[in-house]
Amino acid sequence: MNTETLEQRWTAYMAAFGAVADDERERLLERSVSEDVTFTNPGGEGKSRVSLAAHIEKFQKANPGAYFSTDRLLAQPDKFLAIWSMYKQDGTKVATGYNFVRPDQDGRFSYMAGFF
Repeated sequence: MNTETLEQRWTAYMAAFGAVADDERERLLERSVSEDVTFTNPGGEGKSRVSLAAHIEKFQKANPGAYFSTDRLLAQPDKFLAIWSMYKQDGTKVATGYNFVRPDQDGRFSYMAGFF
């Protein structure tokens, strides 16, 4: 996967975690993750895009208006590491985290492990 596509898909994934409408979140996730994505992090885990969307909705209910920015992407041909920051709605930085990600043959993310 080329760097530009990787960055576009990662940006869409991060935007899905923001305070967006459900149909927009679905569009962003369809663009960035596979239908059968496996994800795991301290807040939950799942094995589908539908369960990821539910996980994100739960996150937004617990952290209204929270959003993320990408600090750095470190890519290899078949995987990458994303370093990101989480912010409260008022712009206060509350966390730094890491995601290890493997894309599928179409370049959508099929495995995601988050650490924070």
